Amino acid sequence: MQFLFWAAVSCLFTSYTNALVDLPAVSKVVDAELSALPLSQYTANLAAASTTLSTVYANATAHALNLKVNAAVADPSYWLKDIAHQGLAAFNSNPSSYVVFRNVKDYGAKGDGSTDDTAAINAAISAGGRCAPGTCQSSTVTPAVVYFPAGTYIVSTPIIPYYLTQLIGNANSLPVIKATAGFTGLGLIDADPYQNSGNQGWTSTNVFYRQVRNLILDLTAIPAATAATGIHWPTAQATSLQNVQIIMTASASSQQQGIFIENGSGGFMSDVTITGGLYGANIGNQQFTMRNLVISNAVVGISQIWDWGWTYQGITISSCTTAISLTNGGSSAQNVGSVNIIDSTITGCSVFVDSVWTTSSSPATAGSLVIENVVLNNVPTAVHGTSGTILAGTTGSMTITGWGQGHKYTPNGPTTWQGSFTPVARPGALLGSGTNRYYTKSKPQYAASPVASFVSIRSAGAKGDGSTDDTTAIQNAITSAASSGKIVFFDHGVYKITNTLYIPPGSRIVGETYSVIMASGGPWTNKASPVPVIQVGKSGDSGSVEWSDMVVGTQGSCPGAILIEWNLSAASGSGMWDVHTRIGGFKGSNLQVAQCPTGAAVSSSCMAAYMSIHITSTGTGAYLENCWFWTADHDLDDASSTRVSVYTGRGMLVEANTVWLYGTAVEHHALYQYQIANTHFIVAGFIQTETPYWQPVPNVLNQPYPTNSAINDPTYSSCLSGNCNALGLRILNSQNIFIYGAGLYSFFNNYDTTCSNAPSSGGTENCQSEIFSIEGAGTNNIWVYSLSTIGSQSMVVQDGTSLAAWSDNVNVYPDTISYFTYKVG
Repeated sequence: MQFLFWAAVSCLFTSYTNALVDLPAVSKVVDAELSALPLSQYTANLAAASTTLSTVYANATAHALNLKVNAAVADPSYWLKDIAHQGLAAFNSNPSSYVVFRNVKDYGAKGDGSTDDTAAINAAISAGGRCAPGTCQSSTVTPAVVYFPAGTYIVSTPIIPYYLTQLIGNANSLPVIKATAGFTGLGLIDADPYQNSGNQGWTSTNVFYRQVRNLILDLTAIPAATAATGIHWPTAQATSLQNVQIIMTASASSQQQGIFIENGSGGFMSDVTITGGLYGANIGNQQFTMRNLVISNAVVGISQIWDWGWTYQGITISSCTTAISLTNGGSSAQNVGSVNIIDSTITGCSVFVDSVWTTSSSPATAGSLVIENVVLNNVPTAVHGTSGTILAGTTGSMTITGWGQGHKYTPNGPTTWQGSFTPVARPGALLGSGTNRYYTKSKPQYAASPVASFVSIRSAGAKGDGSTDDTTAIQNAITSAASSGKIVFFDHGVYKITNTLYIPPGSRIVGETYSVIMASGGPWTNKASPVPVIQVGKSGDSGSVEWSDMVVGTQGSCPGAILIEWNLSAASGSGMWDVHTRIGGFKGSNLQVAQCPTGAAVSSSCMAAYMSIHITSTGTGAYLENCWFWTADHDLDDASSTRVSVYTGRGMLVEANTVWLYGTAVEHHALYQYQIANTHFIVAGFIQTETPYWQPVPNVLNQPYPTNSAINDPTYSSCLSGNCNALGLRILNSQNIFIYGAGLYSFFNNYDTTCSNAPSSGGTENCQSEIFSIEGAGTNNIWVYSLSTIGSQSMVVQDGTSLAAWSDNVNVYPDTISYFTYKVG
């Protein structure tokens, strides 16, 4: 029987509590948000939309991308396909036989446009005793790259990527995954399928380390009136969609959606193109960053089901009725927390944003919205509200330079506010060449580079087996490749090193499904004498480095380890994409449940790192996209995902000028998560943090790492009354800092979540006293849009004085200030 989308939505209402078992207070609120949504909410606008859509679609074709689906085609050269496949799952139970790289054609897929390839594709994914939905919570020992050669792959039921899977097509000839007319299932790609129990296969906030890249999903054979989904993508950190096209029939009566996300703790996606359907994207998640999302010929471009905070950057929506709908729950029970929309273009839509926010709507700060630098072409209504047009659009062309609604602090408040504002004066150094938009760069895939341009790290002598000391082999390969203009390929493995690896200017490094560099022993045993694990450039170095798809971690006690130290004065476009720190909580780390149980006294053996990443004062021009710097709160390879107590000193320290931070997150470090000190020209969004779950036992004043004045560590000498725990964000003596979305969360009081209960459940937000601190006489021109905090009594503190109380800014679960500025003008 057809498993309709509506049935899946109904199912999630009863299952979400289980899906967020680690945070019951969160799940209760989100469950209420979703269950309050009647199914008619999804379909009620269709009749009204029909008249407008008949005009919109008069000259539209079903294939707006002019896609030509052919029979079997030759697979053109692509280095990822052509290179020798030597990936090793080092801590798998049988590493010698486990296969990391899988070509779907090796498992029987034809890609000829007529054969049903569903079973063969899922066989390629599942082979090798991997972590399947509903049977395994998470795993780091069964990674897989599942490769699709060029061609058209017919599917009749969903493709189900297992945990730690990358689905990658040939970047030089995108393969097509085409649904049959009778397709049954929630999505062509179902990344967290519902089980017979009604629960999702994995806890959506615990689905990490996965990607989908270089694919076309074609739903046009499915009747438009049949509910169907391109990608079902409930997900969390260290995940991404990139270079994906989703094609649906353009029809006013469509019941299809390109991307469906109903929960999770994400996330990032870029370079996704969607045509047709009822919804281009029908989405809800705690927080997310979406960049370069292109949607056309849908009834509604983006339907925001719920969120705490969402940043849309560089999106293009055309030929829809409503570009973005924020109406879920209605004015009296809004489910959308906050949204930022920047550097975007909307064309040929009746309405840009549909909102239900009013000065008396509930919750008080839900529906917060900031629009900055958005071009409208033939969009008669820019913002529509409960009583009609709030902000007029145009049948010609106009630019919304700055407009918003919610609570405003400048820096005092709150002021309930709706209207235009003068936006930040953007420094030219942060902009793309010849534009007024912030500079962005997608993760390089080196599609045009032949396999001869690559150096395999295993072919160069590194073992990646988790036990051999690979320091010398890796360093020699990186140094040689940089001098000869080649790209270093880290075949999947766990590469143990015992001394600093230096990445010189000119380096290009790419991993295979998150290859791991693991620091062990060596110079990292002294917490008073920190040493980098990875050193990107040295002071005085300039040039370019590109680094992607890797993880850096530690093994056992490494209290002096700075996992990544970025010193390079970089050319535009130099940076890290999908590079993460993972400190503890995985096999081989010796920082798992057995070594670091909760409730035990602080042990030096569980002091795992000094700092995740330091962008030093010489590291000008660093570009970070979708990077997660995580100290493990639970064991990814434990069958029950049991919590652990692992201790790291600091998260991200930025001391360089001109830095881009897109879709970054920093979690569970003892002293702070983000610190921006003595610098200027920083743009960031959406940033996300969590305080260590074990605090305040001990609190930040008694955590095991000594403070270091040389790097301006906070001393917390003037901590406000209450639990003195690690800050989520500290800005010290810095100028021109622009943050487009921040979620600073404190859920726990020594592993108990009562302190972060929602106000509707009697919560008092007293996990800690403060979470965002602005300090120093030299600090000015600070802009933060959509600041959301959880569990902190004060939302913003300036030199020891609280500027904003949580109780004044209650939202759907967090507390939100839509517009905050400090010493601007």
